[in-house]
Amino acid sequence: MFHLGKVIDHQGKRLTIEFEEEINAEYLKMTAREKENLVKVKLIDNEPLSVKQNALSHALIRDIANWYVDDPEHVEEMLKYDYKYTEDEPFSHAVASMNEGNIWITKLIQFVIREGVQLNQRYSYLLEHDSFFYYCCKYRKCAVSGRPGAQIHHVTAVGNRHRNNVDHRLFPFVALDWKTHNIAHQLGQEEFLKRYQIKPVYLDKEALIKIGIMSNAQIMRFDEKYETEELFKRAIEEG
Repeated sequence: MFHLGKVIDHQGKRLTIEFEEEINAEYLKMTAREKENLVKVKLIDNEPLSVKQNALSHALIRDIANWYVDDPEHVEEMLKYDYKYTEDEPFSHAVASMNEGNIWITKLIQFVIREGVQLNQRYSYLLEHDSFFYYCCKYRKCAVSGRPGAQIHHVTAVGNRHRNNVDHRLFPFVALDWKTHNIAHQLGQEEFLKRYQIKPVYLDKEALIKIGIMSNAQIMRFDEKYETEELFKRAIEEG
């Protein structure tokens, strides 16, 4: 059961909340089950869904529906069902906040790239989302053409170092098909990124392992090295 309220005081880890309706004492006692009452609080973003978010959302839904050869309203309901399942609350364009809109659009972007949905065009609003470039890398789809089997391009050159001795979490990437990859080298990084509106992204452990750039053993080895270096640095400072 959800109760709507407003924050009337905040001090460090303490929030004082005033609810719109009185909370039944017996209900509190029942849910506590002779223990302390616990609550799950969600702070609401008062900024509503933006015009850009709304436009991109409906454009992606339309393209997914065309790809499915299905009715857009039916596809939207299917996608909203998945949102409610993972976020534990419904999504509505009419009442969504900007933060909820970002979560919703990120899910749409992941679906589009993972499933290989053909988009009607390379929407400029889409390119403002880091998640687009992240999922292009994760699922090896070219961030320019959308073609599968893309190569993972280091935007910052790693030099002549052996790839196994490089922590790739420290370098930004973009996924490009072979043709676009060649264009990137011909134009140079700065011109290429500007011309094709590319936002390079840093990849996390999950993505790097999935696309075969690093193994879990390599990542653990680097983490152990960093921990040792930090302990050594701390010992020197304290000594």
